[in-house]
Amino acid sequence: MTSVAPFGAVSTVAPTLPASGVNRAVAAPDVALASSTSVTLRQGADTPLTYTAQPASSLAAGGLVWEREALDPVSTVIASTISARTLAGRLEGVASALLARFKTDGGNFSQSAMLARSAEQLDGLTGTTQASSPAQANDAYTLRITTASGVKVAVTLDNRAEGLAVQIEVTEGELTETERNAIAGLSKAFQDTVDGLSAVPPRMAFAGLAKFSTGVLSSVSLQTTTSANGVISQTVDFVADSKQRSLSIKSAAGVVKVDIDISKPLVYGNAQQRAAAVSVYLQQFDSAQSRGRGDKDLMALFKDAFTELHQSYDPGAAPSSQVPRRVAAGYTYRSLLSGMADFSASVSQTMQISNPYKTSEIDQFTYQVSQSSSVSGRPLFDLAVKQEQRASLSASYHTALTPKMQLDLTKDKDTQNYRYFQINDQTSSQTDLRYEEGALASATLTNTRKLSMRMQAYVKGELIEDNTTPVSDTKTRNLMSLVHAADLEPREEDLLQRRDPAQADALLLSKHLLLARSVARERQV
Repeated sequence: MTSVAPFGAVSTVAPTLPASGVNRAVAAPDVALASSTSVTLRQGADTPLTYTAQPASSLAAGGLVWEREALDPVSTVIASTISARTLAGRLEGVASALLARFKTDGGNFSQSAMLARSAEQLDGLTGTTQASSPAQANDAYTLRITTASGVKVAVTLDNRAEGLAVQIEVTEGELTETERNAIAGLSKAFQDTVDGLSAVPPRMAFAGLAKFSTGVLSSVSLQTTTSANGVISQTVDFVADSKQRSLSIKSAAGVVKVDIDISKPLVYGNAQQRAAAVSVYLQQFDSAQSRGRGDKDLMALFKDAFTELHQSYDPGAAPSSQVPRRVAAGYTYRSLLSGMADFSASVSQTMQISNPYKTSEIDQFTYQVSQSSSVSGRPLFDLAVKQEQRASLSASYHTALTPKMQLDLTKDKDTQNYRYFQINDQTSSQTDLRYEEGALASATLTNTRKLSMRMQAYVKGELIEDNTTPVSDTKTRNLMSLVHAADLEPREEDLLQRRDPAQADALLLSKHLLLARSVARERQV
């Protein structure tokens, strides 16, 4: 992670903020203001801010210690939020202000504001502070942007109990005006992401960061760490470029990963079809969590991440809910697919040993889903598409023998009264489509299930029951009947377009969506 200016490397500048038309010093009222110099900043019609330079030692009893003169918009925002009661509250508007700075300035920048607490914590000569206490929280965010021309930008926020430090670092070239404007255009998205991650519970808001012109910016990534009691409690890594969207979240509860491959636009559906497909997956996730007794909060985070990364696959543009009329006639094959970009996603719960008498019995939950597609031939002539979706669940957990009994496993054999479940499920769905001379010639869907649940019951440590329930089947469905039932014959479409093209588009789109939903129901296993 790019290093930011240390909290100890401060200057002797403290801001004075306006309150009801009267300048109010941030430093405590009883602090002596020795050898002070005041500077007043006016920005248009804004209320002026007055900054008073003082020795760092004079701020020991309270107030702020700044790294540099706070005469810029970013520092103004920091000065207005630094006293917030929560770490999340301090960041309101700071992330967006950092990127908005690129509208007028493409150079390096750094600033830090430290809440001075006591004279003993400050070196009277240098203004440096002692190392932060291990008990203090710390949130760090690093946004990295690479432009199409190769310039690299790193924007860092370091938010901790004693203060806030920010930095912008531009390397390997100078930014053009177009590049600066593109970066500044991500200011709201960056703030939304930071606000979401700092919320309790965290909320995934990465879709905006993925919407940038790949002709100007080649990649955008964000890395965050959350520390508590001196130990990293959560890390988040996000990457977006012209070919992928990737999000990884690691915490004490487990690991969530979502990777989206956006390099195959021929398999995408429209926004409505994609949203319907995501909704089906979310129900599937809930079923897996219930069957495997997974952590509800971790699964909620997984669902949030999965949904967010499937918001839109179009860089720099909002998701479209319409299919252009010129494409509608050949949209049938897309309606037979999931409508989603290829992906792999997983949620893995941290393993636990809940039975000290038998440590080989692990409580765990791992769920993985994926989609892969292959496309060959000429679109709408001899096109061939194969799309496969897979899901796997591996879980094990303990329960009491009956709902009325309480599970209390210890090393005492008399407490060993329980049921131990082990689940191993594998499901897949494969769609095969083939065109001949521009017409859909075949469309099949094959669903396969291999499910297994083993239950072992113990009374005072002795095995009294051991049952395995297997399920295995394969079903193949010819989808051509659904296509014919959808009434998508070109002859009817042509007639509708001659009468009212807009009405024809809307009707055809609704028919495609109904077809997609019918196939989605067939795809569920």
